[in-house]
Amino acid sequence: MELDRRSLMAAAALLPAAAASAQAPSGEAKPASPPAGSPVTDALVGFAATLRYEAIPDDVVHACKRLLLDTLGCTLAGWQTEKGRLAAGLMQQLGGEPKALVIGTKARIAPTNAAFANAELTNGLDYDAIPHLPPVTVAPLLAAADAGGKSGRALIRGLVTAYEIGARLSSASSQMAAAILETNTTPEVFDINNEAIMASAAGIAAMNGLDAQGIAFAIGLGGYYCPPQVSHDWETGAPKSDVKYTPVGWVAQGAVTAAMLAGTGFTANPIVLDGPAGFPRFYGWPKFRAELATKGLGTEWRVLNPDFKPYACCRYIHSRIDALRAAMAKGGIKPGTVERIYSQGAPFVANPDQRKIQTQPDAQFSIPYMLALVALGIPIDARCQRPELLHDPKVHDMMARIEWGTHPRTTETKRADPRSFIASAEVTAGGVKTFAEVMAASGTGALPALRLDDAALERKFLANATTRISDAQARRLADRIWHIDDMGDVRALTALLEA
Repeated sequence: MELDRRSLMAAAALLPAAAASAQAPSGEAKPASPPAGSPVTDALVGFAATLRYEAIPDDVVHACKRLLLDTLGCTLAGWQTEKGRLAAGLMQQLGGEPKALVIGTKARIAPTNAAFANAELTNGLDYDAIPHLPPVTVAPLLAAADAGGKSGRALIRGLVTAYEIGARLSSASSQMAAAILETNTTPEVFDINNEAIMASAAGIAAMNGLDAQGIAFAIGLGGYYCPPQVSHDWETGAPKSDVKYTPVGWVAQGAVTAAMLAGTGFTANPIVLDGPAGFPRFYGWPKFRAELATKGLGTEWRVLNPDFKPYACCRYIHSRIDALRAAMAKGGIKPGTVERIYSQGAPFVANPDQRKIQTQPDAQFSIPYMLALVALGIPIDARCQRPELLHDPKVHDMMARIEWGTHPRTTETKRADPRSFIASAEVTAGGVKTFAEVMAASGTGALPALRLDDAALERKFLANATTRISDAQARRLADRIWHIDDMGDVRALTALLEA
């Protein structure tokens, strides 16, 4: 058998650790520190172990509050979905020591089960921010903080740790955008933020006071618990199932389990993201870009610019919605008077039969369904996927008048600016055609003109939260979130998340 130079170097890097292990007395198998030659894992562990709340810039703290506000609103609104209700109901039955809240109830259960329930609720409407890190970061971190009675500052530290690591692992591993540009479809094997299980495990471990070795083991356990790359399999099926593109409940539950288990002294591969047989290899990432997993860690803060969704549906439909709304406004077209719509946008089709709406996920990934709601003047919010709308004859009649295709400039504009989601709409009403085009979707965090400001985010939060709790309670909750860094125990926050 021949070994290439890279394999020989990786093997040589592990020899000192192997020799030390062989010489260690019985019962001392745990390594004192990760072996040499583990640049990715070491960098992530170092960041998680050394980050302190006092060192987090003020704008990053504020951005973390924005993320928390939006996510918790989506979690409460997730009770509008069958996916969220079923998951939360089962986790309450499974129960466990009553330490963490199932959001939107009065039930406290084991933090692992609460994380599962809250993640599924958060992602239920597909209203959570992009990248889809909130269900797999906020849900597990909040459940662990709730169970441990952590301070608001400790939670912020843990969330920033998890989000920053998760965003970089996503950048380093995702081939989704490139594949869509090259082939007009997603890769046959890919995931959407499954690997954030390692990021959230690191955030919880750091929040719980584990040292660098404990954090390394938490990340290692997260790597071994990471679910397979199921996104494309889910995309190709119809009707759309409740698992969606990511098993967010399992990822959140696994992150809590990994961190808590590492806290007991349970060991794992402390360099799981490195080495010839590490996570990128066994998980099937053929083009893992290691340099992106650590680039700008601690200096370039990804949490500053997530894309907050103004509409409760797949992000790839948002710019089409914006273009349709712009065309209707331009032509003075009243809801219900539309005769025909032709929409062009990104070539993303996660639903193979977009006119056949049987489930809520069917609707979330249907271009004609969402555009029909706009044409009829129905808000695309937490209530837009209620069962009676899914089967409303007026909605389906409007869907029949809609055609769609790929915008011819998608590849050109995306390569020029990755933030671009060019889309256009040609609307016919009263025999007159009106055309409008947008270059990017509203809510794009990196574009100041399209970014949702604090007031817009709070309006969205209140609309979502009041589907489950009272207006007065929702307003108190929003105020607590904006001032969470003054909170000595996050249970003062979760008390307001009870229905």
